[in-house]
Amino acid sequence: MKIIITEQQKRIIITESTGEELGNLIKQNTERVKKIVNEAQDQIGMNLQFLLTWGAGIGGFMGPVEDFVRGKYPEIDENELVLILIGIIATYFIDNKKIVTKIYTKIQEDGLSGIFDRILKKTDTFTNTFINFIDSLGLTFHKITNMLSYTFIIPILPMIYQMVEDGSTENVDLKQLAIRIISFTGLTLSGIIFKELLSKLVKRFKS
Repeated sequence: MKIIITEQQKRIIITESTGEELGNLIKQNTERVKKIVNEAQDQIGMNLQFLLTWGAGIGGFMGPVEDFVRGKYPEIDENELVLILIGIIATYFIDNKKIVTKIYTKIQEDGLSGIFDRILKKTDTFTNTFINFIDSLGLTFHKITNMLSYTFIIPILPMIYQMVEDGSTENVDLKQLAIRIISFTGLTLSGIIFKELLSKLVKRFKS
């Protein structure tokens, strides 16, 4: 039996499907942070659960960093990888000097200072690139921690770009897409702000 749907119904279906797909990417990075935090706590002996408040933002930021470390330094084991990643997270997102010092001390004791410094330098380059990209959207921030307002978008940028390239953004309601992603991931961001961000991304990729 052939089923005919209206253009509006088509837009709703595509929007919901796209929202779930993009939401899954964000959730995967949130789970990545949970894993890093839980394993780092065991190594350092310090409660780091407060970082999970910004799980999606940290996850978006750390995804490319972890991928770089795995590709560049395949010789390090999982425990060393976790320690390096929590050190990067501490550098950018933890204001508590006592916690940061304890993490740095553990990195030094495990003989990872050299690798950590090189990865931190690479992360600085990545951070500057992301800040420049956000600036190009007309969005600015004054503190490095404010990156967490936007870094959750990093894992979904390739998909949004592809959507613009193949013209599928014309069949998506960006406001409803934003609401769908927020409800799916639990992001602490208003639908209006997220819709504006998506609109700016689409405009940027079209230019």
